[in-house]
This record gives sequence, C-alpha cells and structure tokens, in this order.
Amino acid sequence: MKRGGSVSGAVSLVMIFCVLCLAIFTVLTYATAQREQKLSNVNAQMARDYYEADTKATLIVSDILAGKEPTVDHLKEETVFGTTYSFSIPAGGEQALTVQVAIDRGECTVLKWQTVYVGEWEPDYSLDVWDGEDIF
Repeated sequence: MKRGGSVSGAVSLVMIFCVLCLAIFTVLTYATAQREQKLSNVNAQMARDYYEADTKATLIVSDILAGKEPTVDHLKEETVFGTTYSFSIPAGGEQALTVQVAIDRGECTVLKWQTVYVGEWEPDYSLDVWDGEDIF
C-alpha cells in the first residue's frame, strides 16, 4: 500500500524554525541596541563633564594671567622659572582635571593638563586562583 503524503510537515517544521530564529535575532538586536544607547549616553555625559571642567580651568588660567587670584583651591609656588599654579577641578564621576601652569612675565606655559582618577580604589579578591595543589 502506497502512502500518499506531502512534504508539508517538513516545510512547516522548517518554517517554524526560521520564525523562531528570526524572533531570537530580533530580541538580541533590540537588547544590543539598548545597551549601546546606554553606553553612548554615559560617554556623552563624560564628554560634557570633561569639557565643562576644561572651560572652568581655561577661565581660571585666564584670570591668573590677568593678575586675579584663582577662584579655586590652588597651590602657588615661586620657582626660578616664574610662578607655578596647580589646581584640580572635578570632571564628573570619579575623575578630576589636574592643571599646572607656569607664569613668567605674562607668558603662560602649561606643565600639566590631564584627567586623573580620584576615586577610592578597592581591590577585588573574589577571583579564586588555583594555588598549584589538589588537582582533583
């Protein structure tokens, strides 16, 4: 006796598999897009904070050049090369913009202009590392 049938069962299984794959890829794409958006928002905020601190530092240096006292806590040091001013401005999160300039006869030389990490460092001892004993 000959079985009469079609391949509709196999086609249906392949179609269900394709729809499931597309659904999974859609969910993964959506989750990746959300993570990328959060990351870009964090990066944009960090850039805004840095440039805000940079603007403040530039204004402070221009005040120093104009002969005014800086409006931030600073370290003033007289050296052979002129007067050196050092100060730090918060640059968002756990970073600060550290600036050191030397002023000599109205000329400004930037000695340091960099961001530094000012947060408290805490070591992570949670990683279990094999000590060379007890293989099994």
